Amino acid sequence: MPTRLFLFIASYYLRYFVVIFLALGLFFVSIDSLQYIDHFADSANLLILFFVYDFLYAMNFTLPISLLLAMAICYLFLIKTNQYTALLALGYSKRTLLRPVLLLSVLISCIHIGLNATPFAYAQEKVEKFFAKDSSVPTTDLFVKYNNDYVYFGSINLIRQASNIRIFGLDPSQNLTRFTQARNAVFEDEHWILYNAITQDVPELWELGGKGLEIKTFSKLPILKNFNPKVLDSFSQAKPSISIVDALQSLQLLKEQKIGSEKIRAVLYALIIVPLFVPFVAIIITYYIPSLARYGNLYLLGFAFIVFALLVWGSFFSLSQFSITGVVLPEVGVLVPFALLVCVACGYYAMLNKK
Repeated sequence: MPTRLFLFIASYYLRYFVVIFLALGLFFVSIDSLQYIDHFADSANLLILFFVYDFLYAMNFTLPISLLLAMAICYLFLIKTNQYTALLALGYSKRTLLRPVLLLSVLISCIHIGLNATPFAYAQEKVEKFFAKDSSVPTTDLFVKYNNDYVYFGSINLIRQASNIRIFGLDPSQNLTRFTQARNAVFEDEHWILYNAITQDVPELWELGGKGLEIKTFSKLPILKNFNPKVLDSFSQAKPSISIVDALQSLQLLKEQKIGSEKIRAVLYALIIVPLFVPFVAIIITYYIPSLARYGNLYLLGFAFIVFALLVWGSFFSLSQFSITGVVLPEVGVLVPFALLVCVACGYYAMLNKK
């Protein structure tokens, strides 16, 4: 593909993308800030931080829509000005003219996926806790399984500290063999460190005159390797705010502990698979774009393309949320619709130059 042609189409596409992306992002921030308006502080620095985090959080919604809307508007502009028709008359195929849009949409979507592997994924959490009065309320009453032990946390706060910890150790027959308790714990060096922990070993046989409870005290007792607070939040929250890295770590731990991983799998699909629907929808839209402006009503087509893009995005977003909350299996709610979209888009791509 000629470099000048690529830059020509890419410049139009990126221009519309930036305008639409900024407009949607600012609109989202302005509307979302209304619910926090009573909690705004007098500090300008805090306000700037809030708007930045809210804009980053809005990217999860505005970025895919901006890519599709920019593509539709870019093509309609080229058709209206007869530039699209002229390029086709010069011998360029529809696939060739679509290639810059596909490459840029895939690149931007991959960057978005990469950002979801960083602290960017916690922008929503920071926004929700920025001005809320209960932003410092810890996670409470958390119960997790670790090997043959069941661990209870009374509370876990935002600075990686826990209180009121209880550990119930069981044998393969599910009989209680050890009970451990501690008032405080801190997450350090990939472990939860219990301070001044007291363990009570239960005897195998309860006989009069036999061995009784064996009580030990530990100044420091490490437990729950790799169970960082974000991993624990993914277990306790219905819709966890978690990055791809922490989600993969949670998935590995769940498999090791032989615990159901449907929620974490759904989160990973939502973070990795769902953003990639954009280029496939772009292929379908391109198939219905006319070669000449007089072959169709451009205003009606533009409206139809916008509605179609919103419906597809809304469907994937809703299905991913249903999968995260456990309404449907993540493979059924996300992978199957995505596979169907890929198959349909590939069929349209094969017929693109034949229309």
